[in-house]
Amino acid sequence: MSVQITPKSIQHTGLALSTEGSVAAWHVTFQLDGDESVHATISIPLAGPPTHHEAQQKALKILQVFLSDASEAAKKYQFSN
Repeated sequence: MSVQITPKSIQHTGLALSTEGSVAAWHVTFQLDGDESVHATISIPLAGPPTHHEAQQKALKILQVFLSDASEAAKKYQFSN
């Protein structure tokens, strides 16, 4: 099954406290659409990147790791009787 990933929104939500002081806080949303009527929206809150582009890139890396881990978990999943 092929899956399309589309960035849906990126919002600067204010400032977040960190060990480095106040940093930008973001909320990035991706839409995932598969061939077989499988659709999902994944929202990723994050803090730190100073620009829109950097926030989107950091969120994409987080999404990539999550989807890789989810794929491995799905391969191991067994329904209990």
